[in-house]
Amino acid sequence: MPSLMFFGDPHSNFDFVIEAVLRHRPGAIVLLGDLQLRRPLQVELARILRLTQVFWIHGNHDTDTEGDHDNLFLSELAHRSLHGRVIEIEGYRVAGLGGVFRKAIWAPPLAPAFASIADRLKVIPTRERWRGGLPLRHRSSIFFNDYVRLAGQRADVLVTHEGLSGHPHGWNAINELAVALGAQLVVHGHLHESIDYLADGRLEPSAGFQAFGVAPDRFLPWPLA
Repeated sequence: MPSLMFFGDPHSNFDFVIEAVLRHRPGAIVLLGDLQLRRPLQVELARILRLTQVFWIHGNHDTDTEGDHDNLFLSELAHRSLHGRVIEIEGYRVAGLGGVFRKAIWAPPLAPAFASIADRLKVIPTRERWRGGLPLRHRSSIFFNDYVRLAGQRADVLVTHEGLSGHPHGWNAINELAVALGAQLVVHGHLHESIDYLADGRLEPSAGFQAFGVAPDRFLPWPLA
């Protein structure tokens, strides 16, 4: 029985997650973003909530609509978000970075257009705010200050929505964050590919950590069998 299971982007379909938990009974699961919930998260996963702990990070599509947002961020499992913090889960210190890099906010290695949410709000007219704050789209944008605060902590595992630099659509900033955290494992979704970065030659052994991408309808058990 794995301690942890990491699931690729569900995109509204949670049958695979539920079936995998019922079969393998992991201690905890982590959803890697783009949940796009049609119902609140605790309703979608009601069958397994007594069987495993559920944690998550958000993806870019989790702010496509108000429903996508509210069914996740306002669910009864909102407190299980790993974004911007480190939580001990099944004996591992797990750090999370949800969302995506956007040039309008920050696209490393460029300097951030807006380092923090407060900086962005200073230039947003009241009529363009969503519920008094950031526009809905940018609720899933990565801000530089959040990244820096996370990088100042220590973790065994880093989960992200964005991929690493070994992929054409990945980011070296994710590799750098893993090193700063001292992480031994990085797992991401978003790219819709199952990737073993070391085995595929996308990551040098000298990096000091293992890294995996997880496709939709797939999961990564940890530790590996």
